[in-house]
Amino acid sequence: MIATNGPRTDLRRSRAPRSVRLERRLPRWGIVLALAIAGAGVAAAADATVTFVDGGVNIRTEAGAVRRADFGSGVNGGDRVITDRRGEAELDLAAGGTVRVAPDTVFIVSGTPTGESQSRVAAAVGSFNFRFRAVAGNEPRVGSTTSVAGVRGTELVVYVASDGTTRYEVIEGRVEIDSDGQTVALGPNDGVEVRPGRRPGQVFSLLERPIDYAVWNSGLIDEFLSSPIDSIQGLAAEMHALIDEVERRAPQSDAVSEKARQAREQLDAIREKEGDAAAEKHFTDVLTPLRIAARAEFVSFRFVVLSALSLDQYILSRLAAEIEAAYFFDPDASVLSEFRAVLDGVRARYERIVVPRLVPSDV
Repeated sequence: MIATNGPRTDLRRSRAPRSVRLERRLPRWGIVLALAIAGAGVAAAADATVTFVDGGVNIRTEAGAVRRADFGSGVNGGDRVITDRRGEAELDLAAGGTVRVAPDTVFIVSGTPTGESQSRVAAAVGSFNFRFRAVAGNEPRVGSTTSVAGVRGTELVVYVASDGTTRYEVIEGRVEIDSDGQTVALGPNDGVEVRPGRRPGQVFSLLERPIDYAVWNSGLIDEFLSSPIDSIQGLAAEMHALIDEVERRAPQSDAVSEKARQAREQLDAIREKEGDAAAEKHFTDVLTPLRIAARAEFVSFRFVVLSALSLDQYILSRLAAEIEAAYFFDPDASVLSEFRAVLDGVRARYERIVVPRLVPSDV
């Protein structure tokens, strides 16, 4: 569980009740097959490498296993870096950037999607500093599970609150943020906040609005409790968008994995009928490229699935607990009923479309 009021590093420079029910719905064969096809026999470089670690930092792998982060640890697309109240980590991205992950943060990294030139990095909750130092035009997309920014030769800090609000602070370079059909451009020393499902707020000077994460986060929770329906509707819109992407991309991900599976089955038949030389050629010319493509597609697809999972685990579940506690002595309040209706609606679709794409240890 990620705390929200613990110590926070200055980065400018430096749900159990549902888990059993969800686990029963996870088709273990599907995700295990995808992982086996994507990873077996393909030596892929890590998408990021840990270059600094202090305090409690874990890496939850794409398969759901958890291991302690250490200097030199590889982080692959689909992995999550999770810091505790005193944990910090710095990652060198294969794409050329550096990320410093603050305490109390869940950070997700993706590989480069098939047919695209940009990878993606995001925080589900917490904050991170991002610096890009490679060739212009290959910068990752940066943000949260509810907001994304395009960067140009940039150093920026991203904060993600417990209500899903994302705050961007630009130190150097330029950032463009698209949200709800509106684009906002930020330059050095500019900042902006983006509420889930809403247009970006007014651009402000960092000198005018310095941030204390705990105070900022607490204030946003208070605002949520004063207007919970607007908040849950915005979050539901973001979740529906993620679910739409999972639904749209699932057939392609499955098709690529199926091609790799069929090519693997053909390998033994070719060896038996045509000999080792023909089998070696099939392995090199057909199976290996398909495995690489399957892994790239899986990792990219997994990033979207994890974004939906993280939005549910770290944002929706937290806000549901907050409003249930606030109306504990008024359980029949109309605002509580309306909140539950919106949440139940989006979660029903989430459980139908996203949950089958999770691994058991995710929940």
